[in-house]
Amino acid sequence: KQWYQRRVAITAGGAIIKWDISTGKKVTVVKHDSKKQILALAASSDNMYLASGGEDKMIILWDIASMTFVKCFRKHRGAITALAFRRNSHLLMSGSTDRSVILWNCDDKLYIESLYGHQDIVTGMDSFLQERVVTVGGQDKTLRLWKIQEESQLVFNGHKNTVIDCVSMLNEEHFVTGSQDNVLCVWHIKKKKPAITELKAHAKGSWISAVAALKNTECFISGSNGGNVKIWACAETYRSMALIKSIEVVGTVNSIVIPQDNSCFVLGVGQEPKMGRWWCNKDARNRVLVYPMVIEDEEVNR
Repeated sequence: KQWYQRRVAITAGGAIIKWDISTGKKVTVVKHDSKKQILALAASSDNMYLASGGEDKMIILWDIASMTFVKCFRKHRGAITALAFRRNSHLLMSGSTDRSVILWNCDDKLYIESLYGHQDIVTGMDSFLQERVVTVGGQDKTLRLWKIQEESQLVFNGHKNTVIDCVSMLNEEHFVTGSQDNVLCVWHIKKKKPAITELKAHAKGSWISAVAALKNTECFISGSNGGNVKIWACAETYRSMALIKSIEVVGTVNSIVIPQDNSCFVLGVGQEPKMGRWWCNKDARNRVLVYPMVIEDEEVNR
């Protein structure tokens, strides 16, 4: 079984391009009217809706099949930096530079409520089966779990003197975060400090720029600007983690997406980080890569 890669989609200059993976050809190109930078995308688990957001402070809802406009949501006062759908639902969550998290009902096309607590940009978010959303707040160094029905939030602290860039839920009780000091943390819902902390997770001086978990497993993937992506497995006790595989990738991994069937993972790779031009790797290309999910049992059990 060999790893392979193929371009499938890319956003640039306010454009969203839909590709046919089987042929490698463009299907549709759509844009926000503002033509400003798009910073976040999220698809509903039934593949009905795609949500996009960015510097124009608007969230555009698209019909995935036809890529036609459905609705424009306006409420945030800053750029949209994170989007997530609840699994098996059309409940959409959004995060912004205005530090708020907003809930949207995509069935009725309605605003639900705003959640406040972060003291900095909402840099990442994720949701799973329950009516909850987990978010990270950049320089406020916090991970927050919002229990929507209970109208409460849990605050977790662990990353120090750095910016938390990304978060993903392993299951309803465990999450993984990555930060700009090259640290990965795995968390348990009942502990305010990390259950696992992996220092120097990527190459020296790297930023952890993206993480994505294989839901309801102990495995997750992390990406950085350090030249590779890594696949990790946590022990069943969630007291330790081990590196399973490292894959060379030139450029900054700005996003990682794993479909529900865990059959592959998709990387959004760029010359620069998506939130700013702090560096530019001229050897990299702005592209999207698809890899099959090949993890042997003996690798996980090392």
